[in-house]
Amino acid sequence: MSMTPTSNRTLNFIDEFTLSEKTNLNISIISLRDLDDFKIEPSNTPDLVMIPIYQYNDITQILEQEELKNVKTAIILPNLHMKDTIRLYELDIDGYFVKNMSLNEIISGIRFVHEGYIYVYPELAKDLYEEFLNLSYTLQSRPEGLLTKREWDVLLEISRGNNNEMIARNLEISDKTVKNHVTTVLRKLHVNDRTNAMLLAYRKGWI
Repeated sequence: MSMTPTSNRTLNFIDEFTLSEKTNLNISIISLRDLDDFKIEPSNTPDLVMIPIYQYNDITQILEQEELKNVKTAIILPNLHMKDTIRLYELDIDGYFVKNMSLNEIISGIRFVHEGYIYVYPELAKDLYEEFLNLSYTLQSRPEGLLTKREWDVLLEISRGNNNEMIARNLEISDKTVKNHVTTVLRKLHVNDRTNAMLLAYRKGWI
């Protein structure tokens, strides 16, 4: 049962009432200006709080809010090219949306978060991969027994943005074998899709 928000805050001119109605969830869109006064009532806890940001430093204000620690939180970026975007993926955020997304894309993302996954707008995922290639990372110890050597190879290929056909060619294995490996990797990592697999591997320093 959805709960009717008390305001008319918007994402790309789509108000939170519409989002709540379309998803049958309680969605709150909170501006940074209003964040300090934001209080969660036990009888009206949001299923998702969405907060527009304009630069990386805005995230500090969000992380300091005790009211947000026990609710799912998503950020709304102004565009695909905000400076320091890649640093946002290190944070404990449930969703990464962009201001100019369509209503259907927003609804799909909200439902994805509600199901317990991290949502990353697909175009942002492409930028994540490109920025990832341009940065130098210290490889962390990979958990012993989590994946086989071949599965780690497949995860690395996934993180490079390669599709099954490209992975098969690079690893010299069949498309069917790649598909089986990808399915196994996602299951072992407890993620729902390739983007979340890449994001998890990046956060853990495995790739």
